[in-house]
Amino acid sequence: MKHLLSLLLPLLLLCSCNRGVLFEAHTDLPGDTWLRFEPLQYTINATSYEDCYNFTISADIDTAQFHEAGLPIMMTITSPDGETRTHFSSLLLRNHEGNWLGEFHDGYLHINQLVRQFYFFNTKGDHTLSLSQRTNKYEIRGVHHIHVLVERVKVDLPE
Repeated sequence: MKHLLSLLLPLLLLCSCNRGVLFEAHTDLPGDTWLRFEPLQYTINATSYEDCYNFTISADIDTAQFHEAGLPIMMTITSPDGETRTHFSSLLLRNHEGNWLGEFHDGYLHINQLVRQFYFFNTKGDHTLSLSQRTNKYEIRGVHHIHVLVERVKVDLPE
């Protein structure tokens, strides 16, 4: 019985840490190349239009191939009834002094940034999330991996 409890406790803690996660996806880009006209597409099942969500994007960048200070992205969310909402953002890769932000792991710069805060889905159901790079280049090289995280957040509104 003691062993069973010692195994269950870490499992319960692990599950409780992810209670606010609505959606999470990992995408490896073939050849470390992100094509401008081939957006990454995901389906998010929104279970509530009353809850508030934050969108965080993480990327693994090969800085030997991608030298820019930022990675501009476009995030479009399409509801089940066809309404689209588009948000433009940039993943900041360098500071004002030109130093890389984030941390290096396995030869890649790992960046993790909040790109959309306090988002409300307009209806329940399957929404399509399209994520595109919005540089002026047809393809950008050096983007190895994209991670998308959508988490429920509590908003305390004044009464």
